[in-house]
Amino acid sequence: MSVSPKVQLQQLVDLQKIDDQISEHKKALADIPLQLDSASSELEKKKIILKVVREEIAALQKQRKDFELEVQGENDHMAKAKTKLPAVKTNKEYTAILTEVDAIKEKVSKIEDKELEVMETLEEKAKEIPGVEKKCKEEDAFFSEYRQKKETEEKRFKEELEELVVKRKSISDQLETVILKRYQKIFDSREGRAVSGLRGDICQGCFQHVLPQMVIEIKMGQKIHQCSSCLSFLFWDEVPETSVPK
Repeated sequence: MSVSPKVQLQQLVDLQKIDDQISEHKKALADIPLQLDSASSELEKKKIILKVVREEIAALQKQRKDFELEVQGENDHMAKAKTKLPAVKTNKEYTAILTEVDAIKEKVSKIEDKELEVMETLEEKAKEIPGVEKKCKEEDAFFSEYRQKKETEEKRFKEELEELVVKRKSISDQLETVILKRYQKIFDSREGRAVSGLRGDICQGCFQHVLPQMVIEIKMGQKIHQCSSCLSFLFWDEVPETSVPK
């Protein structure tokens, strides 16, 4: 039984709608890993900030410990120098030892000043930790919730895509083989656009004019026509009265 051009054209329109939805679902599915990577990168940034602050604190703590050991070493040196005082026999030796002790005291004072600076910096850095940890925790909670949301979306898109594929097969099975092959060829070469509406005498696929006789035949649904410019199958896309400028 032969199918009328009008029916076949409607099938082509329905097929294009299904293919549009399939393309949208495939794009959405392809975007989900990218969206998760983007959200994950934000979490990683927060973790890196926290790691850097902790490393800075550890380095400052080590520096402070080194200063403490250095001060201890100098104090030991000074104590050792002072033990020589009772044994000295000349003023010159006595003065030399006192000069050495004073030099050590000055060195210790400078080290302790540096240690104090480190302690102040350490205190400031330590204050940053709670805030950074809080942001990290919040970002982690956000990412967990976001990932669950995206996993739910992914499952839904896959289920809907399976349904669309079944619908597509049902429609394509009704089309004549030669028409279906032509549709697929145009679809593949024109980035998924094989059927376009005709408004007035303008093809909505390439916005080129269509011959008057072809416009009449498309409006009447007597023949299946393709745009001479973009090769899209054309259907009459009547503009609703509300959208027509007065």
